[in-house]
Amino acid sequence: MTLFGWELIKILKRRMTRVILAVSLVLAAGSALFLGFSNYSFGVEVAAPTWQARSRSVQATADAAAWHGPLTAETLCAARDRCRTVLQQPARDLDGADAYVAGDILYMAARVFTEAGEISWANWPAQSTALDDDALAQLYTLRARHVAAMIDAAPADRQAALRVLNDRVSIPFVYDWVDGHEAEIVQLGNVIFLVGLLLCAAVAPVFCGEVHTRVYTVSHCARHGRGRLAAAKLAAALVFAGGAFAVCTGVFVAVQLALFGARGLSASLQITAPDCVLPLSYGQAEAWLLLGGLVSCLAGVAITAALSARLDSEFPVLLVLFALLVFLRALVEAGMLGGPLEPLSQSLPFLSGLQEFFDNRLLALPGGPALPAPWYRLAVQPLYLVVLLPLAGRWYVRRQVR
Repeated sequence: MTLFGWELIKILKRRMTRVILAVSLVLAAGSALFLGFSNYSFGVEVAAPTWQARSRSVQATADAAAWHGPLTAETLCAARDRCRTVLQQPARDLDGADAYVAGDILYMAARVFTEAGEISWANWPAQSTALDDDALAQLYTLRARHVAAMIDAAPADRQAALRVLNDRVSIPFVYDWVDGHEAEIVQLGNVIFLVGLLLCAAVAPVFCGEVHTRVYTVSHCARHGRGRLAAAKLAAALVFAGGAFAVCTGVFVAVQLALFGARGLSASLQITAPDCVLPLSYGQAEAWLLLGGLVSCLAGVAITAALSARLDSEFPVLLVLFALLVFLRALVEAGMLGGPLEPLSQSLPFLSGLQEFFDNRLLALPGGPALPAPWYRLAVQPLYLVVLLPLAGRWYVRRQVR
């Protein structure tokens, strides 16, 4: 058995580790399953979670199959005609299987044709079904005007990057019913943060545990008790956290696909946010969040290991970790650490979420180009590993035996 193997087993044998893994799995599977029974009904209140709400999601997913694909003027006209037919019926059953997705398509189009970019449930039928063929044919032209105005109003150092991104957006958009996937991916951001925080807490004793029990007074005197042992501890912590993160998020995605299928992931982000300039589908955005979450988790482990090498027990490590990854993160999300501190504060782990894609959030590398926020963090967070892991090992090796 190698030093790495022993250290990995040591992490897995801790009771707290097993509790954290169980909680993380329940959190990942439970939150994804809950959303599968939530209310995504078109304009009708359905208490969640219920079987009725679930049946509506199944209905929408099945009905969208006929509309899946490029959102052309012909598709928009067909959806409008279907809604006009339904609205002429006495019952006006907009939730029926034949009108549910058609109404969803028209609602998306009507947002582009309104000045505010949003419409209310009360007036969407009138605004949507009043659109004639010529107007619907101008959907992408009008959307281009909105985006151009948005880019012109953006800070000067972001405009070039926004235009480059917008030029790569595929026109026409790919349509599918995405409400279920959207809710799941929004929740995925929370799951990534909570699971990542728990896994960082699980590796908090990696160095300070031996200091607290004074095992290091023996291990530091052994043949491989310093440099090689420190490297083995760091490698075991990274492999454990990375592997556990992959398993937990994999369970989340597996439940999501079981509930909503995979077809909707090919839909363009612009189906939900027409002014979004990121040339991504829902599936690609989710993949970026998962990759960014994994890098954030490893960066969090590097921070934890450095704290564990400097402090003498788990409690102060967890306290400082909470201050960095929870309290400081809250300040960043509240916009209280902007200005000159923004490039540094935005590099904190676990900040990325789906809303940043919709909002076209860009950040600039110091002296470099502006990048979408998730791209920026993916570029800078490996620095935590490059800087803090060697420091953690060095601090532990140089700790004096007392």
